[in-house]
Amino acid sequence: MKILVGVTSYAAAWVMPRVWVERLRRDFPHHDFVDAWDDAGIRRLVPEAEVAFIPYLSRDMLASATRLRWIQVPAVGVGHMLSPEMIASPIVLTTARGLRARAIAEHVIGVALALARQLHVAVRRQIERRWAQDELEGATTAIRSLAGATMGIVGFGSIGQEVARMAAAIDMRVIATKRRVDPAPAGVARVLPPDRLDELLAESDVVVLCVPVTPDTRALINRDTLARMKRSAFLVNIGRGRLVDDEALVEALQRRTIAGAALDVFTREPLDASSPYWDLPNVIVTPHTSGAMEDYWTPLVGLFAENLRRFESGQPLLNLVDKTAGY
Repeated sequence: MKILVGVTSYAAAWVMPRVWVERLRRDFPHHDFVDAWDDAGIRRLVPEAEVAFIPYLSRDMLASATRLRWIQVPAVGVGHMLSPEMIASPIVLTTARGLRARAIAEHVIGVALALARQLHVAVRRQIERRWAQDELEGATTAIRSLAGATMGIVGFGSIGQEVARMAAAIDMRVIATKRRVDPAPAGVARVLPPDRLDELLAESDVVVLCVPVTPDTRALINRDTLARMKRSAFLVNIGRGRLVDDEALVEALQRRTIAGAALDVFTREPLDASSPYWDLPNVIVTPHTSGAMEDYWTPLVGLFAENLRRFESGQPLLNLVDKTAGY
């Protein structure tokens, strides 16, 4: 079986080291692995592949991929791949869902605490060599405790559930929205359907976006939904940039109709140097690193190898995508 491995990206940190391709060749010597390291390479090699370990497949690539039966995506989101042609095709998609859940949850708690403790302000004053004790701890202090505060998690998959577990551990009250509403697990006060998002926004002190981008969630955070949030609330986005109407969010942050935001994902990446997010004093910008891990490749390649064994033997694959639902 011919297998295309092309885990490449504009970001060097997301390009799989060559040693892992060699390890796959060693572990599966009965298959023919071909490797690509750019868009042109994927385009050239995908017509002969039956299996592909790649981050994307454009419509024109899909048209030429007549032998392709399964794609393992090295990330969680697949919205960028779900063209009508892909949805209609028999190609199976699987993702890396869950592999970065713990890292992302730690990031969410970290930036939520940073906003609550005003650490972003302290860092700015450090750069300015200013002793900001009176500013940070004076009569008008914005520092607060998250204990007893409500965290609203929009999207309650593997990441949302890990965030909830860690938020409950620091004595936060947790509510969440989920497409398929199940009984609330331990540590979660309520699980709501998506059509009750306004209720979650109105109650939450920290709103965390964990949903994928679908037609229903694109620009989910907009002027109307921002107006439902508390003036004291923080927004944390570790989902996708297109979940947010940037113009509306910038306006809300400038006018302080919400207290602040921690943004790890953006509509266009890398974030343009002219973006107002960089300079807003109540915003923490991180460069799509919420899922950063000391070693991502070992579990990722391990997942692909396990799924390849399952594919060979006709067993159900892990992290199968519902192409109609969008995740």
